[in-house]
Amino acid sequence: MNRAGLLILLLFPLVLSAEVFSLWPFSGNGTSVPDEVAGNSPLWTENVIVNGQSLELGVSMNQNPLDLCFQNLRKMHPDAVFAANKESLLAEIKLKNGLRRRILLLSVHGIYPVLSFSMDIPASDLKPKDWPSEFPLPPGAKPQMTMRFPKRDAVYGAFSSDFDVPQTLSSLGASLTAMGWKSVSGEHFDPSSGNGEIFMKENPSSLLVIGLTPQKNGGCFGSLYQRRNK
Repeated sequence: MNRAGLLILLLFPLVLSAEVFSLWPFSGNGTSVPDEVAGNSPLWTENVIVNGQSLELGVSMNQNPLDLCFQNLRKMHPDAVFAANKESLLAEIKLKNGLRRRILLLSVHGIYPVLSFSMDIPASDLKPKDWPSEFPLPPGAKPQMTMRFPKRDAVYGAFSSDFDVPQTLSSLGASLTAMGWKSVSGEHFDPSSGNGEIFMKENPSSLLVIGLTPQKNGGCFGSLYQRRNK
């Protein structure tokens, strides 16, 4: 596995949390996304298919700590909208062509001060289309987003459900087991104590990660990420 692929694999348990990915209804204009954060060192760009539309994701590292990145962005774009916590910062910048640029900054301890993800999105969000055939969809769940990463043979799906985390985790675990997946963490056997799970499959060799977050209405937000091992 190359360095970029390893880094993405290490980051996905964090990036795929509902708090982060639910803020990524990405779309693009078919061109490379420029770096808006002072001190960014570009790592790579890659094609991502979001809700059926082909887009481009830019990934960079930044030598500055998160709080300094925040200060720099506010100086450069005083009219931007920001949402932040101790480990992440989301910025939305209105562009002259009508698009919005969303920049997600993550402070990942032990890897680098800050990682930067950037894409342009349209004024109106894209609607999810077909649910990935690789994933089961729990009863009553509604698709919210799908993302395919052709470069790394990976797929992501997010959904909302009126059922709570234990019910949804149990349902997903049973469905995935029937599809030939084997649980690594075993949390769906006692879903009352878990909010996610990792599965593996031998043929083809693949990894699958589930993440679930409770919602105020008693339901939950769920995500699944699958990547084939090279």
